[in-house]
Amino acid sequence: MNPESTKLRRWLKWGLFIASLLTVPVPYFMVVVGGLVPLFYILYLAVYGLFIGLPKFTAEAFWMLGILWTHVVILGGLLYLVATGVTWFCVRVLPRRYALVVVFGLIFALLGASTFQVYRMPGHNSAPPGNIFRILRSLGS
Repeated sequence: MNPESTKLRRWLKWGLFIASLLTVPVPYFMVVVGGLVPLFYILYLAVYGLFIGLPKFTAEAFWMLGILWTHVVILGGLLYLVATGVTWFCVRVLPRRYALVVVFGLIFALLGASTFQVYRMPGHNSAPPGNIFRILRSLGS
């Protein structure tokens, strides 16, 4: 493989990984509350939990932080492996032009699908469906 295709594969891999981080619904399990949200939502909760949980030094806070960061590491690693595999396949098998079209098509398909009601917001009893805009609104409040 030449250096140009290696650089192309690297850019496509990171672009697809970031798009999947922002849009792919992943299962979110907590002790009582669950949902199906994009990974950046769980990452936001994990980072926010550091600021809330660390000053208190309680066992419950560290337990919740452990669950959140386990989600981030495992699901983030899986999304990274999928992005790496897809871009490796596209760059190795397809011509450069078609590899770009396929990966950008996947990115735009992920972004388009996230505008539909594909996520389940965490909540007690029944988790209401939502799209990416509802999730972003919930982070702002």
